[in-house]
Amino acid sequence: MAVAAAEVARIVAGRDPAEVDALFRRALAEVLPAGTVQPRWIAGRELTGVFEGFGAVRDFADWCEATGADPGFEFGPPPEVILYARHLLAGHTVHVECVADQREAETWFRLNPDGLL
Repeated sequence: MAVAAAEVARIVAGRDPAEVDALFRRALAEVLPAGTVQPRWIAGRELTGVFEGFGAVRDFADWCEATGADPGFEFGPPPEVILYARHLLAGHTVHVECVADQREAETWFRLNPDGLL
C-alpha cells in the first residue's frame, strides 16, 4: 500500500502530529516484520521514533532485533538512560530512541562505557 504524494503533502501542510505518526506507521508497516511494535513518530528536524510508556524498553529491544539495528546509549541524569539506534530501514535512515530507568534498561541490555551488549 503505497502512500500517495498528495496525501503526504496534505499531512505535511496540516502539521498534525497524530497524522504524521499515522502516516509513518502505515508506511513502515510494509517493511517491518509482522507484529513489530512501532514507536510514536515525530517529525522535527529529522524523523524520530520514540518508544515511551509501559514496556518501552522491551519494545525498543524488539525493534532493534527485528530491524537489525545496533543500539547505543547515553547516561542521562541518574537513574536515566537514553537508548537510541540510527540505522537503514528500506533504504532510509531511521532514528529511534527510548528514555528509561537504568535498572529497567539493564534487564534488556548490558550497559557499559564501551557500548551496549
